[in-house]
Amino acid sequence: MKLILIFSTLLCACFFSTAQIYSSNCTPTPLLEKTYHNDACRLSIIRLHQIKSPLRDSISIPQIFIDSALKALYAVENMQNAIVGDTIKRFFGHLNFTINSDSTHFNNSIDTFSPFGIKQIKLVVDNANWGAEWQLGNYGNTSNDTVNYFIRKYGLQVVKESYQIYATRTEYIITASLAINASALAKQFEHFNEVGLGWAYDIDATFNLNGNGQGIKINYLNDSISITYKYGCGDCQSGCTLGRVWKFNVLSNQNCAVAYLSVENTGSPIQWDTGGGCLEYTTTYKVCAPIDSAKLHTSIWGNISFQWRESIDGTNYFNISDDSNFIGTNTPTLHLYNIPSNWYGRKFNCVIDSVPRYQSFSFIFENTWNTLSDTTWENPNNWSCGKLPNSYTDVIIKHGNIIVNSDVTIRSLTIAPGATLTVAPGKNFTILH
Repeated sequence: MKLILIFSTLLCACFFSTAQIYSSNCTPTPLLEKTYHNDACRLSIIRLHQIKSPLRDSISIPQIFIDSALKALYAVENMQNAIVGDTIKRFFGHLNFTINSDSTHFNNSIDTFSPFGIKQIKLVVDNANWGAEWQLGNYGNTSNDTVNYFIRKYGLQVVKESYQIYATRTEYIITASLAINASALAKQFEHFNEVGLGWAYDIDATFNLNGNGQGIKINYLNDSISITYKYGCGDCQSGCTLGRVWKFNVLSNQNCAVAYLSVENTGSPIQWDTGGGCLEYTTTYKVCAPIDSAKLHTSIWGNISFQWRESIDGTNYFNISDDSNFIGTNTPTLHLYNIPSNWYGRKFNCVIDSVPRYQSFSFIFENTWNTLSDTTWENPNNWSCGKLPNSYTDVIIKHGNIIVNSDVTIRSLTIAPGATLTVAPGKNFTILH
């Protein structure tokens, strides 16, 4: 929890926030180094091509680029007190990694132009000169010193394809022991007469374009690194019809703190419930607290049984029954009454015919400053909810000059450029998140 106490002597205190910022660090554990190394290598190759670096055709990936990508990946993994961080760990990070696995958590980047491989290439080699020696299984001590150098330098393993289709050529799969720029290696082999243009290519880039629905993208900004995670499901042979995208900024000038920017879904709630959804699809309602009454509807009707559930921590769900807060807990429509403000972020979903559904619902509480004619924080009429914000309220200030004359505690604050907030001397202004 972030706790900010603001003391003021009638000085202008101006805040601007577009994202939730979590403390973090860019220091890895040995497990994290293994977890993300290959991901960072692939992202580095992508960046080399994006900036048209002369090093984009280097077989060895420059370490400075790998370290830069790793810095962003470590920071998101190390976020403190962020529920979304648990999701990233589960699908992209160390929770999805075993010590003996090949740490590549995505087959292609979010950009379709850059699915670069880091381990394997395919060669179709003419059965002449050193190609004849390869046919006999002599891969590392041929008459071609450059070929021998590649084999030794990059720890390449050469294996014949089990099914051969050419009369005078042989197909081979070449696998590197460590991550390399596979497309650059393929280009080098194309210089040999026994291979030639078009007979060497990166297997990852050619055959894994659909991937496994996962993707990571990094952009480099002036004072931060933007990192985007994509998790897809549904029909991934057609490009993944359902999915979710999380966006972060790693703030290099704030000790690797991470700004959580947004989360976006592909597909409608009913598609997630009926089309093989892979993650929980949460519809979030921004309302005033407390809630006198509200209704939640499932996307699927006419089934045998319904059981509504709630989650306090956002992860674990428990069945609910009709009481002073709920009516209709075994019907398609859940009626909610007298919901207090400390239920901020609490989630609800429905089990239909004993099958938990991906669609869930959540309430968060917002209060927006809505006047230019008054400056008094303590006037309820100045707020969109007609009441003062409390410790479970996200406060939005888009304009105005506001003076706080009392001790205040709120959940979060977003204040636009040009608006001001002044705290009277001796008063405490506390922001919890």
